[in-house]
Amino acid sequence: MVFVVVFGFVGWLLWGQYGAYKEARASLSEKLGQLERLQNNNPTPTDSNVTLSDENHKRLQEAQRGLSPLVLRAAAVPHTRITSNIEFAQDLRKTIARMEDKAQKANIVIPPDFRFGFKRYATTVPSKKLPKVMLERLGKQLLVVEELVTLMIEAHVEQVFAIKRVEIEPLERGATLGEDALRVLPAAHQQEHYISMSFELQFACSAKALQDLLNRIATDDKFFVMRLLTIEQEVIEKKTDEMRGTAKETTGAQTPLDPETKIVVETPNRLPRLHVIMQLDFIEVLNPKAAARDAMNRNR
Repeated sequence: MVFVVVFGFVGWLLWGQYGAYKEARASLSEKLGQLERLQNNNPTPTDSNVTLSDENHKRLQEAQRGLSPLVLRAAAVPHTRITSNIEFAQDLRKTIARMEDKAQKANIVIPPDFRFGFKRYATTVPSKKLPKVMLERLGKQLLVVEELVTLMIEAHVEQVFAIKRVEIEPLERGATLGEDALRVLPAAHQQEHYISMSFELQFACSAKALQDLLNRIATDDKFFVMRLLTIEQEVIEKKTDEMRGTAKETTGAQTPLDPETKIVVETPNRLPRLHVIMQLDFIEVLNPKAAARDAMNRNR
């Protein structure tokens, strides 16, 4: 009887050890299978993998060098330091006078009483209740408009019909959007780390001037993204004058002209101008301090 009990106890121990052995063997088999798969995938640093890694590293360095100038261009523009609505109105008046003077010296035709996108403030000033961050944004829009006008002057644009901007300031009760407010594009918005402002330029110029302007915008120290470019060729009409009377012949005698005879007076030979509508966004990437300051102003 004692032999049976001892034998059973030993058998129970052996069975337990065998179960542990099976579990350990299954785990080992799984690990060996994973090792085999890794070996088949050839994850070791072979010559081809090392070469590929070096090539990817070089591409990354080239991409970083290419992005560095772009990041610098999109860096935050210095704040205009406008603190009141009166200060903005004074800055607006001085800037418009400066742009008018530049356009006149460059022989660029602009409409009478042109306000360069700020006609809303031709006879009024922004509300006293306008937050400081909104006044600074208005000042920045004015700064960008002056930059665009300078680029058009340098590219020898011949005539400016309109400059439009997104009116970011709220309307007074019963008021409507200004005549030169940009309605097509979404309102100017600010994300956590960047600001986007939309503008529209309507002007006439030669094909060469347009190409020059596009190059200047693409390489300007401020960062612009072209949204839409519409180009129409100006139609040059030939003038005709009806002349009745006499015409001299080679003999010197005069012969009456047919009353229906028309003499066509050709306009001077020149390439037709282009009428252009350009919609573009000004993008400003905020540095951490500027982003924190603007976030604080929005939460006030």
